[in-house]
Amino acid sequence: MAWFVAPGPASARDNLVTVRPVEGGWSVVSSLSDQPLMFTSGAAAEAKARSLAEVIAAAGGDVRVLIHDRRDVMIGAFRYFAADPPAPALSEPIPARGPVPAE
Repeated sequence: MAWFVAPGPASARDNLVTVRPVEGGWSVVSSLSDQPLMFTSGAAAEAKARSLAEVIAAAGGDVRVLIHDRRDVMIGAFRYFAADPPAPALSEPIPARGPVPAE
């Protein structure tokens, strides 16, 4: 079972990462954990939110990052789309080529 919301056509299925002000600092809340991450700097919180979004997207989940200012007004929204899955492995090995016979 995946630790993120599976990609899909509906934006309601996006993983959500939110940066909000809290007393004494900033919180980053994501669908990865029940507990928020706490930061004293808004810039550090936003950097962590973007980092989490990149990890989720690389693992195959779509992500929305919402950034709020000190008044708790949303000032930014970013989308990270799931990375394409890796190409499937070859089902048969490629035969090794031996030395070319002399003529």
